[in-house]
Amino acid sequence: MLDVKTLKVLDFLNEHPDEAFSIYQMGKCGMTVNFETMQWLTDKNMVFRYEDEDAFRYEYEDPEYTYQINAGGRVALEEQKHFTKTERRANIALGLSVLSLLVSIATALKG
Repeated sequence: MLDVKTLKVLDFLNEHPDEAFSIYQMGKCGMTVNFETMQWLTDKNMVFRYEDEDAFRYEYEDPEYTYQINAGGRVALEEQKHFTKTERRANIALGLSVLSLLVSIATALKG
């Protein structure tokens, strides 16, 4: 299961499947993210990472990267949606079971 921050980043990138964003560009669009999160997503093969050759950088500075969602990220989003839906159904079933138990107890006490 993905944490909320990671899920938001994948949702954002999934909304723009044909675009690649740097961390700075995502921030300008309202998506706050850090390098560690993007590194984790890259390591888990959920996003592609490209080195931005046009970006200005100082000689000893790390390169600027752009990120784009890939098939692994889309699969992770679908799994998350399925998990959430299943969890919701389980909670409803549990609530109905408890309600049924209470009704049974109340009926037994009346009789």
